[in-house]
Amino acid sequence: MKPPTIRIERGQRQYHYLWLKYVTGIDLAQHCARSLHGPYSRDVQQDGPQDLTVTLDAHRYALAYYLCGVTTAPYRWKDNPHLAFERAPGYHVEIQVKDLKVTLDDARPIPFTSEHIPPDDPNAGNKQYATCRNWQFAHHLRAAGVVTIPGERPRGLGTGSVPGQMTLL
Repeated sequence: MKPPTIRIERGQRQYHYLWLKYVTGIDLAQHCARSLHGPYSRDVQQDGPQDLTVTLDAHRYALAYYLCGVTTAPYRWKDNPHLAFERAPGYHVEIQVKDLKVTLDDARPIPFTSEHIPPDDPNAGNKQYATCRNWQFAHHLRAAGVVTIPGERPRGLGTGSVPGQMTLL
């Protein structure tokens, strides 16, 4: 199966952080990038090229992918781009994610909100957690059946190339 690709056109916006993760698991005791287990793409960085195309073949058994940016001055939380997406052979979409123009081939966006955060979660009332889009997506994955594994980052052992068909160590 052909791996998905992402094209990112950054425009003029500058980023304090810009990263893409191969999501292999979750840790709901953490927020921000630590709530999503998995390796970072070495190709997506805040000081990288303005326009970039990445073939997402560095981790075959990723459950999903997550693109995140933290803007520089003027910093406004609402301006930070977040995009969760998954493998989808044959799918093509061009979307605007805040100031980023993103093209996905063989992948599709995964819409998510904070709706999957249970009110009894120990961090549900903590603003740093509850407003963190990474953590919201981790809860979306939990609601879809991904088990939270605190601490050490797990690696996937594939049982197939379909997202979600893997065993987390």
